[in-house]
Parts: sequence; C-alpha cells; structure tokens
Amino acid sequence: MRIDVHAHFLPESLEDQIRNRGGAAGPAANMRDSLSNLDIRLADMTERGIDIELISPAPWTINSDPANVTLVNNEIAKAIAPHSDRLIGLAGVSMQEPEQAARELERCVKDLGFRGCEILTNVHSENLHERKFAPFYKKLAELDVPAFVHPANVLGADRLKPFFLNNLIGNPTDTAVAAASLIFGGVLAELPTLKFVLAHGGGTCPLLRGRWEHAWELHLVEDAMITRPPSEYFRKLYFDTLTHSTQALNSLVEQVGADRVMLGSDYPFGMGDFTPPASVAALPHASDADKDLMFSGNAIRLFNLDI
Repeated sequence: MRIDVHAHFLPESLEDQIRNRGGAAGPAANMRDSLSNLDIRLADMTERGIDIELISPAPWTINSDPANVTLVNNEIAKAIAPHSDRLIGLAGVSMQEPEQAARELERCVKDLGFRGCEILTNVHSENLHERKFAPFYKKLAELDVPAFVHPANVLGADRLKPFFLNNLIGNPTDTAVAAASLIFGGVLAELPTLKFVLAHGGGTCPLLRGRWEHAWELHLVEDAMITRPPSEYFRKLYFDTLTHSTQALNSLVEQVGADRVMLGSDYPFGMGDFTPPASVAALPHASDADKDLMFSGNAIRLFNLDI
C-alpha cells in the first residue's frame, strides 16, 4: 500500500477557481499534470505506484472567503465520492475567521467524511501562533484530525520575484516560520495532541532545529511561550517526503524518525516528486519496516484511515 498525503485537486466544476491561480502556482510549466481531471489523476497514480491520495484543495483557495471555501469543499466531496477507495478529502478552511473555520472543519469531517484539513503557513501574513486562532486549534484537537501545513503568501516576496525564488526559497522558509511559530508561540504546548504535517519535508526546519535549541539554551528567545526546550515540541511534528534529495530525505528520517514521515508528491505540480515511493525505496539506511511506515503505515495511523 502506498498513500500520498500531499496532493492538490480542484474539480472541473470549479472552472473559475482553476483559472484564477493568482500567480500562486508560478509559471504555467509548474502545472505539469491535471489539477482537475480525475481520469488522468487516477491513471497517473497507478503508473506512479500510488494507491491512495489524501487530496487538499489548491492552496490559493485556502483562507479565501468562507463561502468560497465551503463551495470548494462541497465540490471536492461530490467529485471524489465515486472514487472513495482511492481519493480521500482534506478540508480547506478560512482561518482568518477562526470560529467559522472550526465549524467548517467539523462539517467536513462529520458530514463529508474528510480526514483532516489543509492550512497555510500564515493567515494573510499573520503567523500561526496568534491567539485569535485558538478556537480553530481547539476544534482541531477535539476532532483529533491532522492539519496539513502548506506554504503560500511567503515572506520576503518582493525580493523573491526573480528566478522562481518565491517557490525555491520562499516556500521552505515560510514553512520553517510556521513551525517555529507553533513551537515558540506555545500552540503545541497548550494543545499537545495537535497533529501538524509539514509539506516539503518541513522546508528548512530540519536544518534549523539545532539553531532553535541553541537560542533556547542561552535564553535568547525572550518572548517564547514555552517552558520546555523547542526540541520537545519539534518531535511532535510530522513531515512529507518531498525533499528532491535522497541525502536530505535520509537526514530528515534520521532526525525525526521513520514514524514521522509520509509520502508526498505535490501532484499535479512540476515542483513535486513524480515517484515518491521510489524516493523512499532509495533511502540507504531505512529498514523495510521503516519504509513500510513511510509508504502507508504512518498515514493510516495519523489520519485514522479505514484500510
């Protein structure tokens, strides 16, 4: 069994949403496969060795108007219903309205059968630790479902316009800001059962965790809202495999453990991994049992899949 936890989808019924990318997906060449054609998607999954996709809405629809987010969720649920053996939904939410986001998450989980949600690394430039988001996090903990954290609206955008740097550097950097905010901002301390899955192998987080720990030990993070070292909260996070580097993925697995890593393709984007099972299979130090966890075991456990 191979389960991909990082894939995006908008059904053909949402024609305006598909066209209106707002620059978020980068150049046209970055839409390598089909965002909306399920026949193509299912054929690609079979060819690439993916049995099940946990599909998130396209990132540019997240944190949009709540009515629009509800429409996207409903249309996704309708489109994937005939393929429930292979496609499982993750809800979009509008975190700028936290109480409404909590209600929409509950509706999607209880009424539509979704197994979690997608959130962005920031909410219209506000970091994820802001107290205003507490109602949403409490609902996330109450429902005991994961949040898949995907970068968008990245920091330093003006300096990252050349060379596709908004994606190449901005995306992994904004993911690190999100993780640090969840850790130092006390979100994981206050609600320790929360489950966050970081896209793109956690971005730059694995390289920065030692730096965070050093600053903590020297009492340099004066406004931190935690009483224990950041490493204790870092180990609560989960990661996908999308690193584009065997060495980087191997390092991630050695740092966080095979039980914290799951397949991620970023389908249908060109910046994705077209064969994530092969990326895991190539790891030089992972045992067969470790690889099985990353192939599917972790996703089944974390998303409480009926498989």
